[in-house]
Amino acid sequence: MRTPSGVLLALAVGSVSYAQELPARDSAPLSFESSELNELAGTWGEPFRALMVMPGVSHIVSGASLPVVRGAAPSSTGYYLDGVRVPRLYHLWVGPSTVHPGLVSGLDFHPGPAPARFGREVGGTVDARLIAPSTGTVRAVGSIDLFNVGVLTQVPIASTGTEFTLAGRFAYSPWLAAAVINGLRGPSSPDLVLGLSDYQARVTQAVGRGSLRLLALGSSDDAGLSGPGDVVRLGTAFHRVDLRLTHPLGVGEAEAAVTWGQDTLGANGGGEASRVSVGLSERTLGARMAWRAALSSRLAVETGADVEQRRVNVDQSTTFRPGEAGDPDRPTVTTSVVQSLARAVFAGAYAQATWTEGPWQLTPGLRVDGYLLEPALNQVVIEPRLHARAVLSETVALRLGAGLMHQPPAHLLDAPGAEAAALRLGLQRTLQVEAGADVRGPAGFTFGADVFVHPLVRTVELDVLSFDLLADNPVARGQARTAEGHGYGVELLARRPLSERWALLASYTFQRRTLSTRVERRDSMGQVVGTEMVPVASALEQQHVLNAAVTLKLPWGLTVGTTLHYNTGAPETGDLLFSSTQREGVDPVKGTARWIPTDRDQVARLPGYFRVDGRVSKTGTVGPLTLEAWLDVFNLSLTREVFRYSYGSEKGQLVRKPFGLPPVTLPSLGVQARY
Repeated sequence: MRTPSGVLLALAVGSVSYAQELPARDSAPLSFESSELNELAGTWGEPFRALMVMPGVSHIVSGASLPVVRGAAPSSTGYYLDGVRVPRLYHLWVGPSTVHPGLVSGLDFHPGPAPARFGREVGGTVDARLIAPSTGTVRAVGSIDLFNVGVLTQVPIASTGTEFTLAGRFAYSPWLAAAVINGLRGPSSPDLVLGLSDYQARVTQAVGRGSLRLLALGSSDDAGLSGPGDVVRLGTAFHRVDLRLTHPLGVGEAEAAVTWGQDTLGANGGGEASRVSVGLSERTLGARMAWRAALSSRLAVETGADVEQRRVNVDQSTTFRPGEAGDPDRPTVTTSVVQSLARAVFAGAYAQATWTEGPWQLTPGLRVDGYLLEPALNQVVIEPRLHARAVLSETVALRLGAGLMHQPPAHLLDAPGAEAAALRLGLQRTLQVEAGADVRGPAGFTFGADVFVHPLVRTVELDVLSFDLLADNPVARGQARTAEGHGYGVELLARRPLSERWALLASYTFQRRTLSTRVERRDSMGQVVGTEMVPVASALEQQHVLNAAVTLKLPWGLTVGTTLHYNTGAPETGDLLFSSTQREGVDPVKGTARWIPTDRDQVARLPGYFRVDGRVSKTGTVGPLTLEAWLDVFNLSLTREVFRYSYGSEKGQLVRKPFGLPPVTLPSLGVQARY
């Protein structure tokens, strides 16, 4: 859903676009065209991966592009594609993007309070734009790299005002590898399954002075072992179909849309004697409408509403074969249970107005959201929003943003039905306040600086594996998981366009996120002697994050680039993949030295992590084709990230050793042809 010129403010990090005029009235806090992001080293040409270079964004494990925006869990950030929320941005959560990179023309990133039309997120908001429909000629793009083969085509029919856009990718190399491995195995061995694919389709049709757009997208992942013997298999998929009509109405433009969706997540495992399968499925049906208009040269308004019904089921089946192993006559007994996990309705309405008077621009807004979970919760929340901007000169502008945000309890990763079912634990509530400045410098540079404060009125962050979907006592469970706290930080940004020979995108983030937590106090023998409520750092907090991406255009169609990344370590809290800090203590029985847990508010931090990415590409033309070949290497420096320690003893001495994966280096070598 896009807003006309003058309605949206630039109110957060680095809002200045590459345009030479300041301010850019209709820009988002961070607004990028895909052409600026595709050349960034370490992103494999995927615009969404460039989020990891943005200010305010940190990671959990290097290589897994799960943006942690201002310390919030990745599932707290919403991703939209042309107004449609994308439930999962990457294959198997950490693989390639589930949206063809060529389909995205640009994206707007709101790390703080977003415009009133966005809601139900306490993290950031990413609004991606689709490429414009082709109006004159057929366009086609084909690509192949070490992992994927992809295609994108646009076919206009001028006589009827219709345009078709089709895109998709298939991960052929894992599929081929599985086929080769299976061919080398014996017939009694289970088959290796590795399949990743996605699709997108858009049809636009002129309707009078308006337009009708049908958008369908989805992805499917399947990995594991299948067949005889011991098996384990994980499958996940999502599908979205969105029909939208836009048409002039009065002095403005109206929009109405309906969206259908289905998400699934399944896992099964076991051996010849018994196997267990568990599946989650979520079906959604939603509708939204909006109206926006420029009532005068100084006043623009926007209002709208949306509603979404979610139905979540869990299906569990068990198959076992009693009797002697190897007996072909053993009976097969199967039990299956399908249980309703959640029946929820999310509904919201909003209105905002933008008043421009000389150098001043003010956008007050209000959003009202209702959450209904049968029969556990029925709650209505009011979210005021305020964005302001003052242009002090041709090169300097100041910004202010504030808003109250709510969201169901957040898990580390999105899973079908997890958000709806977690409503039984109550809502999270966060106040977001930020102030910043934009400066247009010499030689095409633009700079942004922001200070943010996020009072965390109520957070409910859930374990990575414990989804709390069927809590026996949801009130008590929610209270046990609830914490108050605050987040604050400083974000800096420097940008230079690629309109000349070289480009720069650099960011620095200092951030803190602390939560009031009950910690256990232990004596020198590791015995608990009391508890105390104290503020402790969030498990996802990386205090300092620095990124610098440089791209250089050379003669002969060559482009080279590098990205430098550094972050300080997260607290060694024992959460997620991390170990828990231990300290030297005394065994109460033997009187010898041993490791005992360190109090939660006194844990050490994991080591910092430095990484260098590199990219080189060559473009040229052959007849009507434009060809590009590239090599993009993530972690060209071969550095290893330490995310836990092992605590033990050797020869009577306590020993603490770092533990981490081998250097994760991911190359992408490919070629693309455009017609």
